[in-house]
Amino acid sequence: MEMRELKSFVLLAEQLHFGRAARLLNLSQPALTKQIRRMEDELGAPLFERGRHGTTLSSLGKQFLKDSRDVVASFDRLLGSARAAALGESGKLALGFGMHTMELVPRVIVKLRKNAPGIQIGLRDMSTEEQVAGLRNGSLDLGIIRLPAPSEFKLLPVIKDRLTLVSSAAFPLPANATIASCRDLPFVSISKERSPGFFGHVLRLCGKHGFHPRIVQQVPEFSTALALVEAGLGVTVIPQSGGTSRFPDLRQHPLRDKEAAWSVAAAWRKGDTNPALAKFLAVLKAEVEEA
Repeated sequence: MEMRELKSFVLLAEQLHFGRAARLLNLSQPALTKQIRRMEDELGAPLFERGRHGTTLSSLGKQFLKDSRDVVASFDRLLGSARAAALGESGKLALGFGMHTMELVPRVIVKLRKNAPGIQIGLRDMSTEEQVAGLRNGSLDLGIIRLPAPSEFKLLPVIKDRLTLVSSAAFPLPANATIASCRDLPFVSISKERSPGFFGHVLRLCGKHGFHPRIVQQVPEFSTALALVEAGLGVTVIPQSGGTSRFPDLRQHPLRDKEAAWSVAAAWRKGDTNPALAKFLAVLKAEVEEA
């Protein structure tokens, strides 16, 4: 039994008139009659009774109608859901992002929800290393990661960032201070566990200037590092995009070294045909171009 035959039966059961039902189905009356007879042959009993007073449902037809309506409605919902998913208007999307895009990613999600409210988004704050692992094992559809990235992924560059040194009145530095200016100062650092890529980046830059930073405290968030610097525990290094607006007494010293800069890109698996991913990437690309 085919779905089109089941739909024909439901409509005929509602109209109880072969000619009218055939017109609504855009069929000839003989074609509709043939469909109903095939169903009756398959079921082994008539669905309709035809007499002088017109067409009525048989006892079997009455029993069969309720479940048939449920099946047709369920099929229509399934078809609608699949069409919406194919258009990127619904579906699921697992996203990873890092501290460098704390403002960008939420903006994109807000715009995406306006265009495609049916997309369910799972969002996880993760290091680049964790995101790469998630993309590889399939737990993430897209990550926002530091470059360079493995060649197995497709990439969309989204932002460029730079390390900036942050000081306070407890350890005053000149406006043009460099990382070398902090050779003998205590450092507050984002933890290696929280962001191994960023932690290693700072160590490499210090190493370029011939010293290893004296780290007195490792913390999981940049906001915590800034609060400790404000309290006088030491100096810190953060992404320039992070800013210090919540801590007006702190001073930023952008680092001009070539090695202090890096790029961040959206990364996804090559060949991924998830329509929800394509929808997100379109909104992300537009947002990046507007910035």
